[in-house]
Amino acid sequence: MKMNNNEITPKKIRSKVLLRWIFTSSVSSNYEKMQALAYCYAILPFLKFTYRNDEDGLQQAAKRHLQFFNTNPWVAPYIFGLNIAIEEKEKNNAADAVSSIKSGLMGPLAGVGDSLCVVIPWTIFGAIAANMAIDGSPVGIFLWIAVSVAIKLCSFPLFKAGYFSGTKLVNALESKMKSITKGTSILGLMVVGGLISTVIRTTVGFSFVQGEIEMTGQSILDQIMPGLLPAAIVAIMYYLLGKKVKPTYLILLVIAISIVLYSLGVLK
Repeated sequence: MKMNNNEITPKKIRSKVLLRWIFTSSVSSNYEKMQALAYCYAILPFLKFTYRNDEDGLQQAAKRHLQFFNTNPWVAPYIFGLNIAIEEKEKNNAADAVSSIKSGLMGPLAGVGDSLCVVIPWTIFGAIAANMAIDGSPVGIFLWIAVSVAIKLCSFPLFKAGYFSGTKLVNALESKMKSITKGTSILGLMVVGGLISTVIRTTVGFSFVQGEIEMTGQSILDQIMPGLLPAAIVAIMYYLLGKKVKPTYLILLVIAISIVLYSLGVLK
């Protein structure tokens, strides 16, 4: 079969590339080349099809796709789409262009993907799901699973967008990204702030007795400001994190202080 320079990659092969990436994008990450091995493994069906009559070209392409690559795995399909669209037409003649696109887009898309696909949805829906779980509701589990699946499904339209529309989508997103990120960040902070008083439960154990009147320490604090202790704890943790104190140390510190104060009857 004679190979045509403008031959379109079958949809079955493109789908195989995408599914390989979805299920293996992080399983081979390493500190030397990060996701390079996963990228090469995912795109290998396309390379075998495109260079099926050119063994040397296949080897060159495989080596090229083993170069350093690291970005958010959920938006990486956009780069795959661009890669396939260019390489299926130009093959190794577009080696420099493909490498430049990969290295040029993986940084910006990592920032976009980490914000929109990880930090924001996990903060908002993770907090809501955790709060439901604390209250004994199993809905939180299914909410978390549904959001995770929805994020993964975004890979399919991104792959198609990269394959059919070139770099136009990236330029369009870049111009609107600041306002989108700012709005969703504000929403996330509101959700987290509202959950502080319900998720962090701290109750003062001691009480004051004056004649026949008895007042608990917790009731006094609630009169000053409901949820004062949880807000204070979060503020202290936030301050210490800003001072570059490791989260592991803070977790151990909170556990140790909680045990001591509970043993002394200060907290209950």
